[in-house]
Amino acid sequence: MNPQTIARLMLGGALAAEGALALRRFEARRQAYQAAVRRASEAGRPLIVVGDPDAGAHTRLVRAYGCGDRCIDLRGCPRCEMMQAADLTQGLVAGIADDSAVVYVSCVLEYVTDPEAALRELHRMAGSPDNLFLVLVEPWSLTAALYPGARWAGGAGEHQITMKPITIPRKLATLGGLAGLLALTLWPRPAP
Repeated sequence: MNPQTIARLMLGGALAAEGALALRRFEARRQAYQAAVRRASEAGRPLIVVGDPDAGAHTRLVRAYGCGDRCIDLRGCPRCEMMQAADLTQGLVAGIADDSAVVYVSCVLEYVTDPEAALRELHRMAGSPDNLFLVLVEPWSLTAALYPGARWAGGAGEHQITMKPITIPRKLATLGGLAGLLALTLWPRPAP
């Protein structure tokens, strides 16, 4: 097998894997939202959705989750009936009392300026880990490294969320690897 064929297979595999991850993330968002809706109903609490359901690359086309009783996003949630523009890293979100809501968060912590401050505010609103439903971008994916505005990548354990910065060297290495594979796939073959 020649290097060009290998590069094509690697590039195709990387793109197929990224597509599969996007579908998996879509399903994780949908399932977590449904669980949050059930929890809010059982607990008699409002459902706060953090992250505009129509702002993502894929969710602009097909929503993975709804607006809840109130949708919060840095720029607001224009297509939601009850929405609020708020920065989770700047202290208390107005109008939401401590330990008063079920909170659903979809791929937001990757883009905030201070994930620890945002997590403190999410925990304040939810009051308990049982009332916090969180979906994160897979930390090792191309999306985590290259999506516009992405600053952090991380994961969630049972009651632990860890976010680490996405460094410029990581972004450059990811871009360089993709560019190298693409260049190799397009490199003209020598004449026989």
